[in-house]
Amino acid sequence: MVEVRPDHTASGAGQELALLLRAWWEAAADESGRKPTQESLARRVGVNQTTLSRYFNPAHASNAPKDIVRALHATLAAPPDDLSAALALAETAAGVPAPLEPPSPFPGAPAQPAPPAPAPNAPKPPRSLWRAALVAAVTTGIALASWALLADRRLPETHDRPVAAARGPVATARWPLVRLGEKSSLTWTIQRLLRADGRHVKADGIFGPETRRHVIAFQRTRGLQPDGKVGERTWPMLVRPVASGAKGPEVEAVQDLLDRAGLPADITGVYTTGTLRAVSDFQTRRGLPPTGTVDTPTWRALTASVPRP
Repeated sequence: MVEVRPDHTASGAGQELALLLRAWWEAAADESGRKPTQESLARRVGVNQTTLSRYFNPAHASNAPKDIVRALHATLAAPPDDLSAALALAETAAGVPAPLEPPSPFPGAPAQPAPPAPAPNAPKPPRSLWRAALVAAVTTGIALASWALLADRRLPETHDRPVAAARGPVATARWPLVRLGEKSSLTWTIQRLLRADGRHVKADGIFGPETRRHVIAFQRTRGLQPDGKVGERTWPMLVRPVASGAKGPEVEAVQDLLDRAGLPADITGVYTTGTLRAVSDFQTRRGLPPTGTVDTPTWRALTASVPRP
C-alpha cells in the first residue's frame, strides 16, 4: 500500500492523487522494467493521452474523477488498500474552486479592480482630462513595476525559492534543492539518475531513507559533502548527457520532466524522434540552442521548471 499524507485541501489532495496514480503506474512495470505506455493506458481507461498525462501530473489542476481512478486501479492491478484512499483524494480534489478574479500583472502586487462600465450616452470628457488620465496611468504602471522589482530583490536567494518556468533565457535558473521527505517528480528524477549510475534504488517518487543513503554514497564517490541533499553541487555531477538513440532510466527522467513541463511524452526509456522533438521544443521555449541533446543547461532548466509540492 502506498502511504498518502493527510491533506484536506483541494489542491493538496489533487497533488497527492496524482502522485498516487503515478506510483501505481510505476509499480505496473514487468520483470524487464517496461511499463504500459500512456497511450495504451489512456485507450484502456477511456481518455486521451494528454488528459491521462495531466492526471499523473500534480502540477495541473485537472484531477482524475472517481470512475477513472477505479479504472486505473483495476487496469494497473494496484494494491487493494489504495483504492479507498485514492477515491477520498479524488472527492476532495474535485472541490478546487475557480479563481474569482484575474491575477495581478505584477507578482506580489494587489489585484486591481475592473473599471466601471461607462453609462449609456455619457458625455465624453475633455481632451485635457484624457491626457491627464494617460499620464497618471503611465506613472502608476512605472511605480508598480519599480515596486515589484524592489520586492523581488528583497526575497532571499535560496535553493528553496521556486524558479519561474517562463520563456526566455535560463541563465538565472538555479538547481532545486531536494531533500529527505519530498514527494515529487524531482525525486523520481534523482532516483532514475542514481539507477543510471548503477545504483539499485527504488524509483517511487518518495525521498525516503533509502534514497538518502544512495545519495550519500554517490556524493562520497564524487568528493562532495555527504549531506544526503541534492542541490547545486550534486545535480551537475548526477545528470548526464542524453541524446538521440539513448536508452535507460536517464531517458525516463527526461521524458517525465518534459511531460510535467507541458510536453506530453510516453515514459519508455527510449530516446525516440518524438522525444527529440519535445526536447528541441523545450529548449526553444527556454531560450536554449535547440540541439535536441539534453546537456547540463537543459537539465537545469527542466528541473527548475517543476512546481514544488
